[in-house]
This record gives sequence, C-alpha cells and structure tokens, in this order.
Amino acid sequence: MIATVFRIMALSLWRDRGALVLAFVLPPLMFFVFAEVFSGGGDDLELVVAVADEVGSPRTSRIAEAVAALEGVEARTLPGRAALVEAVRGAEVDAGIWIRAEPGDDLDAEPPLVVVGDSGRALAAAVLSGRLQDLLQRGFPELGVARAAALVDVLAGPYSAEQREAIDETLRALEEEPGALDGDVDGAAGETGLVARELLAGGRRADDAGVSYYAGAVAILFLLFAAMQGAVTLTEERSSGIVDRLVAAPGGIPVIVLGKGLFLTVQGLLQAGLIFACAWLVYGVDLPGRFGPWLVTALAAAAAAAGLGLLLASLSRSRQQAQTASAFVVLILSAIGGSMMPRFLMPGWLRELGWLTPNAWAIDAWQGLFWRGEPVAELVPAWLVLFATAGVAIAASAILAARTSNRA
Repeated sequence: MIATVFRIMALSLWRDRGALVLAFVLPPLMFFVFAEVFSGGGDDLELVVAVADEVGSPRTSRIAEAVAALEGVEARTLPGRAALVEAVRGAEVDAGIWIRAEPGDDLDAEPPLVVVGDSGRALAAAVLSGRLQDLLQRGFPELGVARAAALVDVLAGPYSAEQREAIDETLRALEEEPGALDGDVDGAAGETGLVARELLAGGRRADDAGVSYYAGAVAILFLLFAAMQGAVTLTEERSSGIVDRLVAAPGGIPVIVLGKGLFLTVQGLLQAGLIFACAWLVYGVDLPGRFGPWLVTALAAAAAAAGLGLLLASLSRSRQQAQTASAFVVLILSAIGGSMMPRFLMPGWLRELGWLTPNAWAIDAWQGLFWRGEPVAELVPAWLVLFATAGVAIAASAILAARTSNRA
C-alpha cells in the first residue's frame, strides 16, 4: 500500500511538468540568489560615496582621488558639506566624506576628515570610515607619523634641532614613497584623530530609522504572501469548474478577477494598517501626522501585491504549481527588494535589480515618508510604479484567465 501511494504521488508530480520544475529547479536557483544577496556586506560592501573637499589643497585633492580609486566605491564630487548632507539624507549616496581642514599635526584641532552617514544606514558609514582610515594608513602614512611625533613632543618634551630635521626628512620620504615604512606605520592614521564619524538623525531618535524601515519591509512582505495565497482560489475555482458557472454571470471573467483584486487590495490595506499602527503605538512612528501619504502608499502597495498574486495564479495550471511558485516569487522579490536585508548591503548590480520589485518601491516610499520626511512630490514616482504594476498585472490576469476558460 505504501509503495502504491508513493507511486501515485510520483506519477502525479512527473506528469505536472510545471510542478516538477518548481520542485527541483527553483531550489538551487533560490540558493544562488540568496547566497548573492547575503554574501554582500562588511569590507566587501559596495558603496556610493559623496566627497566634499572644502580645502582644495594638493594633499586633500590626492585624498579625494584616492577615495574615488578605492575598489567597490563609486565616488561623486560635491561642492560642500550642505550638498553632501542633502545627498546622504536623501539616500542619493550611502555615505559621504567631508574634508573640512588640511590634515596636519595639530593634536588640539578637530579631525580634518568627517565620514557623514545616515542613522538608517549606520553600517555604511562604519565601513566607509574603516576604509578611509586604511587608505590613510597605506597611502598617506606621513599624516599618522607626523601626529604621533607631535604627541611624543608634547609628552616627552620638545625635539632637538637634529631630531626635528630627521623627522622632517622621514616625513618627506614617506610622502614621496608611502610604502617605504608601511610595516611600521600600520594603524597610525586610525589612532591619531584624522577621521571622525557623524550620523544624521534630523532631531529624531536613531532607532526610528530601523523601525520605519522594517515596518515597510515587513508590510510589503506580508502583503505579497497574503495576496499570493488569496489568489490561489482562482486556480482552485478553475480546476473545480466553479469559474465556468461564474462566467455565465454578467461581466464574465474580468468581473471575477477585478472582484478578487479588490478584496485582496482591501485585505492588504488592513494588514499594512495593523503593522504601522503597532509601529506608531509602540515605537512612536508618526502615522497620524502623515496618514494621507501613508494611505496612498499602502493602497498602491496592496494593489500591486494583489495584481501580482492574481497574475501568478492565472499562469499556474494547478494548485500545487500556484503554491510553490508563489512562495518562490515572494521570497525572491523580498530578498532582492530589501524586505529581508537593506539593499545598500547588496552588490551594486543586485541593488539596481531591486528596483524591478514592488518591495523596493514600497520600502523606499515609506522610508522617505517617515524617516527622511520627504514631501508628497518625492513619493509620486513610487506611487506611479506601484499602481502601474497593479493595473498591468490585473489586466494580464483577466486576459489569461479568459483564455484558459475558453480553452476549457
């Protein structure tokens, strides 16, 4: 009996080629996608960096050029700190380097180089700070040595004329050939106050960035899951013949698809509302203050999720195909789109690919709304993309469902 049941299930899977592919081809494909997503980060993190050199000396210009030449860094030059802060706060760049003074040996002066980051992307600022310190150690060792020598001068007394001349000669040699004493100066730049770090919070708590981000990330993730599962009923009804009876009603297939799309959209809107209500009541996210733009974003995200769910159900020939494919699609979209991990931690090509997912647009809109405080005009592109996704997907679902019904 056991062998018979086993044989029946095996034959059923073998005859359903779509389910067969989903069962044995997609798992390794998902592994490659997730491995690529989660292998990014740390020292290998690819960053978009703004550099604002307000000094413009030969040395600071060389530092800016060296930053641009770093592997894994896409550097943009900005005129000053104000432009740099605006770019960081607007998420146009991951972090920035503000060169505010000529690096020297004055131990009482503030660090001449400041890494500016956003609290919502604090890891990017930390990684950039480490890379900048390493760059100074390797490429500009004379800076660290000069400050170390100044510290010894303060603690042990002034140098003699001969000692000062020897130090100056060493500094000139290091500036001309940075690698000459590389083994002796490792770590000097990071220990002597050349680099500071500043995280922008705009008067808000730094934790608010993470809360607002993951409220949006979790919301769109569950909107997709719920829409995909709800849309499976379209496949079930087609297999059981219920759709054939419903088609006889006025409006036919398009009315059925639109009705399901409307229900899934309202359901998703309520789900998003519950998530953000918790974020407001427990963590203080300003939902009442920005309820109008939030509502439009949530409606657009829920409609897009509903449309994609119906489209996938229309493409599936069986419940098994629809369920397996929906889980795969939701996981992939959520991983690439930033629901599982912030996209700035991903490789550059994967970060750009994320814009093909509704997750990236919804998360960016909610993050811009609650964290960056963007005006409504800045949110319109995301709304247009999400609503367009919903419209195209629902229209395609109605066409595919109608063709399937006619063939049947």
